[in-house]
Amino acid sequence: MIVDLPDTTTSKISKKITSLREQGGVIALGRVLTLVVVTKSGLEEEAIEAANEASREHPCRIIVLADAGSEAPNRLDAQIRVGGDAGASEVIVLRGYGELAKESESLVAALLLPDAPIVAWWPHGAPENACETSIGRIAHRRITDSANEADPAAALARIRNTYRAGDTDLAWTRLTNWRLQLAAALDQVDESPSRPSPSRVLRTRPARCCWPPGSPCSSTLRSRLLPTRREQASAGYG
Repeated sequence: MIVDLPDTTTSKISKKITSLREQGGVIALGRVLTLVVVTKSGLEEEAIEAANEASREHPCRIIVLADAGSEAPNRLDAQIRVGGDAGASEVIVLRGYGELAKESESLVAALLLPDAPIVAWWPHGAPENACETSIGRIAHRRITDSANEADPAAALARIRNTYRAGDTDLAWTRLTNWRLQLAAALDQVDESPSRPSPSRVLRTRPARCCWPPGSPCSSTLRSRLLPTRREQASAGYG
């Protein structure tokens, strides 16, 4: 079910959600968190699809703040998705115009689940300092994705310099399987004077899949292993 609320307010949205619950019981109450997605109008569907998939493991309320343009007159359009259109969650899409296009705690305050953690996610366009934004200050966990930035290396360096407890970048999460494989390989190394450990050499490929994820991976290896040197391998698969 999809309900459109053009030119509305957060108070009216909250009342509509309550009305839907009372009329049809379409919205379950067993939510474990509120996920606030900060993106731009036109890019929200990809983020909503990913959030819906995640909600099957962690049922949540998804609030999407979509910047629809600061040049237009002030207006807030909303859309409520429940049931089959929202996975195991309830989705509230807020498209702000004019001054309401900027992310703001005031836009989501009335829609947050009570006594539930708040997770903020910037799938496109990570802020300069996530924990200092209006949404970042109220979030218990802040998620960015440096791989989607125009300059992933610069974005990763900025995230590192402004890191605070609760910050997460998906570049590191994507490396989980690689880190497991590396740990297994290095655990089996039988190092001897005649057979030096391969952990002394880091070979990286210029493929996009290894950057920026390849950067935190190689940095971690350099900080945890014996003195290493880095070699550039030819492009290939993997």
